[in-house]
Amino acid sequence: MAQRLLVGAHAPTAPSIALIFGEQGEPHTREIRRLNGRVAAWLSGPEKACQVTAVCLGGEAEPVPELRECDFGTWTGRTLVDVAFEDSGALDTWLHDAHATPHGGESLAELINRVGRILDDHPWPEGRSVVVVSPLVARAAAVHALGASPEVIFHIDIAPLGRLLISRSDHSWRMQELRASVNRAPPC
Repeated sequence: MAQRLLVGAHAPTAPSIALIFGEQGEPHTREIRRLNGRVAAWLSGPEKACQVTAVCLGGEAEPVPELRECDFGTWTGRTLVDVAFEDSGALDTWLHDAHATPHGGESLAELINRVGRILDDHPWPEGRSVVVVSPLVARAAAVHALGASPEVIFHIDIAPLGRLLISRSDHSWRMQELRASVNRAPPC
């Protein structure tokens, strides 16, 4: 029997629109459409934006600490523009080296490994499960599902409310679909 995961990025938030590292804020839920069909399990990152998005999609998600946003260290709470202005070399390194940690936090490779462990080790039920996380965590899930090198994360875009459908019937994940973003939908 196949296990299918719909990995959805949480709804847009003011901090995500402003490109602020590590800040989630309140989600703008007017663009969320409820999911149709049966869902075997609901999980989410611990952030409020993830949990509220899951409710709007139609489920009460179990928050999983390991599905949290990347630890951006000293960049947390700062905008991408500010970091680029104050330390463009460090930002450039981080944007091209998945193992770099110029902010003193977690590298993208570490994020991919953390998310991959949950994908591989969680006792997923048969059928479709829904996982709501930050867009960067969704990208990490995509890299893991592909079995790709960490640098592939730089070649995947998933916007708020984007989604990734992956499945497995043995021990390896397969990507079935990637929607980098979704069109406007009726209110939650």
